[in-house]
Amino acid sequence: MYSEDGRTMAGRVEMAIVGAVAGLAMWALLDKGRDIVTNPHAYLATVSFAAGFFAVLLGLSGPHRVARAALPALLLGAVGALLITMSGLRFGTLDEIGQAAHPIGGWAVFLCIATPFAAVKLVQHESLTDYGRLFDTSWSILVRYSAGWLFTGILFGVAFLSHELLDIVGITVIEDLLEQDPVRWAFVGFSLGLGLSVVHELRQYLSPYLLLRMLRMLVPVVLVVVAVFAAAALFQGPDQLFGSLSRAATLLAVALVMISLISIALDRSDADAPEARWMRLSTAALAVLLPVIATLAVYAIWLRVAQYGWTPTRLLAAAVAFVVMLYALVYPVCVVMGSGWMARVRRANVWIAGATLVSIAAWMSPVLNAERISTSNQVARAESGAVRPDQAPLWEMHREWGKAGRAGLEVLKASDNDALAKAAEEAAKGRRQARQDQKTGKAQRLLEVLVVLPEGETITSEQIGNMSSWELDKFQNCGETAASRCVLVFGDFDPTISARQAILLQSEPGRSSWRRWMMTLESNSVDFQRLGSRYDVTAAHVQRLVDGDYRVAPSSLKSLWIGDFEILPTE
Repeated sequence: MYSEDGRTMAGRVEMAIVGAVAGLAMWALLDKGRDIVTNPHAYLATVSFAAGFFAVLLGLSGPHRVARAALPALLLGAVGALLITMSGLRFGTLDEIGQAAHPIGGWAVFLCIATPFAAVKLVQHESLTDYGRLFDTSWSILVRYSAGWLFTGILFGVAFLSHELLDIVGITVIEDLLEQDPVRWAFVGFSLGLGLSVVHELRQYLSPYLLLRMLRMLVPVVLVVVAVFAAAALFQGPDQLFGSLSRAATLLAVALVMISLISIALDRSDADAPEARWMRLSTAALAVLLPVIATLAVYAIWLRVAQYGWTPTRLLAAAVAFVVMLYALVYPVCVVMGSGWMARVRRANVWIAGATLVSIAAWMSPVLNAERISTSNQVARAESGAVRPDQAPLWEMHREWGKAGRAGLEVLKASDNDALAKAAEEAAKGRRQARQDQKTGKAQRLLEVLVVLPEGETITSEQIGNMSSWELDKFQNCGETAASRCVLVFGDFDPTISARQAILLQSEPGRSSWRRWMMTLESNSVDFQRLGSRYDVTAAHVQRLVDGDYRVAPSSLKSLWIGDFEILPTE
């Protein structure tokens, strides 16, 4: 038999270990994964699966043992990875996926909505429509994660102060440890896991109800603002109300706030809802006004689409508006039906949440390919003459709309309309030129700040320019100050290599050490290999290099040779 204190400590250790493993896994994937998983879509699937799995696992653990929470975390992590990968296949590179943003956003929203359902399923296997339990679980996970991240920040603050104190007497062990990327990531995960465990233990004292009671007070405030807006909108012209898509975004945001406040005010049951009659009436009035805001948002989107056609951004706004309209149609009906309207709204929330999950899955699947739909619409508009070539979003199609956009631009380049074909050709050239100019700028900046030794040795802009954009991005932190200086030292370091060789010492942002690379140059090709971290290069070492106080000489170590096979004592 274990004592209560023993079980508590075991739970903390378990969560802390899971968090540390999560941190190490994310470090390995983000820092080393690109070198192992070279296909961008396979890399996206791997990272999203790991991130989703650990996020759900940490969210479910605490109330449930880690082993019990692992299966739903695996399932949700796999489904989330599948969805974001399907969405990511619309694009050619990770940069394009990140620029589009909606695949990552859809993945995150899917996990946020699906996790409470998984938590309820762990407790009661029969039903997923227990609104009270879903309500409690959702807000509990939010509060636990918020408090867990706060605890992580506090621990980092304590570690920093501890380092500052010990540094007075010349002890730098804390800084030396946290300067190592794996240790820092593991420490973040360890702190988060431990914080989540402690927050669960103190759930009687740190519940979401304080936050919910505070937010509930905003219902009458928002009701007055929305009522005033609805009255004033009657006297405004359409052009004043719907001059841009940003108006639709504002209306959708207000609608989402209204939906959230209505759900918060109604709480988990009638017994927990506000007792004051005026608060219940205010909540009902807010529900009745929701269709006004939702309809105006839909109308604003429709006006922009009718004028300028579909784009991925407008399709995303339309998808959000679809979900908002579900609430806007159901909430007033529940209120108008009379007594029991609050219970009906709660039941509707569960089903609309399920419909939202289906909508997200459709959005991220080939069924609703926003880039393909937008491209087809814009190509048709351009070919029909509905839009002038100089007004068509040709640049966006090639730069931001992924594979479908580039395919659409190829169609327009073959158009019988000479002006349209020329505009499409210029848009494609402009994108390629913009990429090349950006890459050239990065190479030139690196060349300007890079210290090349010994005197007389050079590296050309063409050689640096032949590096990939991803490789160039690694060295954009190089600067002219002592803390950001990067030094390239040429020498015959490896006699088995006929190409020119150099060691590159690269400063690392926020750290007092330098990363080491072995660089080989053959003709205009450049190859990098990261060296180990056995030796700590400091600012003083780099300054001595710049001052010329160095030499390239044989190693002081001896190797074990077995025939032609060499074993170095440092490996």
